[in-house]
Amino acid sequence: EGLTKLMLNFDLDAFYASIFNTTAAFPVSSYDQLQADSTDLSRLKANKGKLIIHQPQSGGPFSPLAMVDWYEKLNLANGGTPVDFGKTQDFVRLFMVPGMQHCSGGPSTGNYDAFAAVVDWVEKGIAPDSIIGTAPSNTPWPGRTRPLCPYPLTAQYKGSGNIEEAANFSCK
Repeated sequence: EGLTKLMLNFDLDAFYASIFNTTAAFPVSSYDQLQADSTDLSRLKANKGKLIIHQPQSGGPFSPLAMVDWYEKLNLANGGTPVDFGKTQDFVRLFMVPGMQHCSGGPSTGNYDAFAAVVDWVEKGIAPDSIIGTAPSNTPWPGRTRPLCPYPLTAQYKGSGNIEEAANFSCK
């Protein structure tokens, strides 16, 4: 009964307005704290930093399209064009993970080592053209491997070979 009463009396307009509220004790609103939309990564770039972003494409509260939109804006802010991501990919690469749910899981090739990829990029100068993902045992395709590709590229089957092996796919 309590939950029903709460839901029937819930004031969505007041709740919506409250996420923008500030006080002397909390001078930044909840909304503003959750905004991570700045494309200014000039300090990272100036310090020769490298960043790998992975974005699950299924599940969770956040649309993967929001990350794509931000990355495209980041690309334009760094001198890229809608079809040329080269300048941005010199220091930031976005890897979409098909089928992966929020942070992990799902029917995906979501087991991969992005840390090793960024270490190789920073320490050896080897930028990741792909990161190999493996499907865990609890998926419909245990052991399947796929290349995770830097956006805007996607894994494309080469036309021959075992469809369960990353070697038979390329990023295009």
